[in-house]
Amino acid sequence: MSRTPLGRQMQTLLRLLLRAALSGSRFISKWIPRPLGLQLGSGLGSMAYFFLYKERRRALHHLRSALGGERSPEDCRRIALESFRNLGKTFFEVLTLDRLTRDEIDRLVRFEGEESLKAAAALGRGVIFITGHIGNWELLAMAVAARYPLAVVAAPIYDPRVEKIIVRLRAAHGVETLIRNSPGYLRRLIAMLRRGGVAGLLIDQDTKTEGVFVPFFHREAYTPTGAASLAFRTGAAVVAGFILRDSTDRHRVILQGPLTLTRSGEMEQDIRNETARFTKMIENQIRKTPEQWIWMHRRWRTEKNDTEESSA
Repeated sequence: MSRTPLGRQMQTLLRLLLRAALSGSRFISKWIPRPLGLQLGSGLGSMAYFFLYKERRRALHHLRSALGGERSPEDCRRIALESFRNLGKTFFEVLTLDRLTRDEIDRLVRFEGEESLKAAAALGRGVIFITGHIGNWELLAMAVAARYPLAVVAAPIYDPRVEKIIVRLRAAHGVETLIRNSPGYLRRLIAMLRRGGVAGLLIDQDTKTEGVFVPFFHREAYTPTGAASLAFRTGAAVVAGFILRDSTDRHRVILQGPLTLTRSGEMEQDIRNETARFTKMIENQIRKTPEQWIWMHRRWRTEKNDTEESSA
């Protein structure tokens, strides 16, 4: 169904407000100390939880569906609220990322299991770094880019001007952004791997890209196959990693790998199996730190009768 003129006008207005808020917040954040900014970000997340009814309802629905047998209704509400607060803190941190020095990033982010990434890079065929929208994933990219050449694959943002701001923030720390399905993006991605660099892919969202349905919290979820497909076709090593916020608002990166892929000779089935395996790793981490995942995302939006699966 096409949008009505009023609907288009409202969407345009919302985009203008978002750009204004983003630009204004970046200006204001220059003068706010980090502890105060994090408090304000947490407060912003709390406000979003109470005022964004649809997003709150969706987050609670997803939590009850995924963890209802393991968590009480009160615990689900607490996790949902903390998820919004974490996003608020992440928003403030992202606004200031381009002003962080390498030393400041090192003080903020501690790596555990970095030998996994070193071993994967030493194989000499590039590294595919799989992760999810857990903690401050933008800071994760910058912390990795401080150690290795890094390109991240990102879905296009609906507003090119907002996208330009985000791309510039990443580039300030050497993170190359490859917009999915843009001209030449796959060629540039493979070139990065051939140079021994790292390709970062977030595979925990229901996006308009080639994917398959795999189990995720007891339900089939449409999941991008790009990471598994790229690993099989390039021979690049695979590492899984996540960034976690601690109680002091510093961050810990945990890494696993290099992961050994199982090859049966049936490429499509192998890609499906590895995508399911990667997704299970993400699910396991979310279970450990559920308050740091984006429960308001429409993760189970696509149903099997809505799309034709592809594992290419």
